[in-house]
Amino acid sequence: MKPCIFLLAAGLLDAILTHVGISSGFIEEGNPMMKEVINKGWSYFYLIKIFLPLLLLGLFYLKPFKGTIRMLLISTCVLYLSVLVYHTVWVVLYLKTSA
Repeated sequence: MKPCIFLLAAGLLDAILTHVGISSGFIEEGNPMMKEVINKGWSYFYLIKIFLPLLLLGLFYLKPFKGTIRMLLISTCVLYLSVLVYHTVWVVLYLKTSA
């Protein structure tokens, strides 16, 4: 359950930081699929970033993940953590350049 909650929190933080970074002109969306979603509207972007982890939470509640599925979930958490580290780097760079 904890990895699913982490993905929900990380997805929301990723969405907020991505929105701020793109709106400020400091970054661009690197994922072509999410770039298309953003072009359709930020509300769709937030919906996806929140809905998918909530879906995982619901599935986990119905049947806890074990074995390979759990390992893939943990791997996804590690990848998302690296995305958040990347966000931290550009936030620090942005703050340094705007100061």
